[in-house]
Amino acid sequence: MIASWKSPRRTRRDGWLRRTRDAVTSRGGFLPAWVLACALGAAVGSGDRLAHAAPVPPDLNQAKANMLWNIAKFVEWPALPEDKSQPLVFTILGEDDLAADLAGLLSSRTVNGRPVFVRFARRPQDARGSQILYLAASESEQMVSVLAAVDSTAVLTVSDAPGFAAHGGMVGFATEGTRVRFEVNLPQAEKSGLKLSAKLLSLARLVQDPAGSP
Repeated sequence: MIASWKSPRRTRRDGWLRRTRDAVTSRGGFLPAWVLACALGAAVGSGDRLAHAAPVPPDLNQAKANMLWNIAKFVEWPALPEDKSQPLVFTILGEDDLAADLAGLLSSRTVNGRPVFVRFARRPQDARGSQILYLAASESEQMVSVLAAVDSTAVLTVSDAPGFAAHGGMVGFATEGTRVRFEVNLPQAEKSGLKLSAKLLSLARLVQDPAGSP
């Protein structure tokens, strides 16, 4: 079953859902100024320049949410309609604090002029048909089955779980001291038909599945 922001569902943690709803409805001024200078900053002048890492702000999750928003600008989905009134579908599977910040930011932004539709899913197979899937901490034990459900489909898989990109995911976040970085599993992305900008790849830590993995 899928729940969109226009039809919210109850979750196992009412406090988390309430915080998520507050994040989604906080339009305008949601992010303080320092976030705008964080990871993967927007285009400067006539060229798109990306920051390799973001200084850790008071709220680390907001920095990661801003990072993913900018990462999405440098990804091409093969079957995405040319009509930019058609939204980019972002699915969240599970619950954690980063999911709430991702929902709040992405639901109030556009990606290359295209609106973002945020929805929640209870089952891995419900992620099909979306462009981005975030696997929350509450579902990390299901990582293998979740990735299998979207295998070879054009879904950019993202998680904050340690080692996610090196174990079949596509984009993972990592914190090193006072820096936030991101890892990319390029073979997995290419297998799914996604095209990642060379500019994006030059700033990511490139990883791949361990030798012998299926």
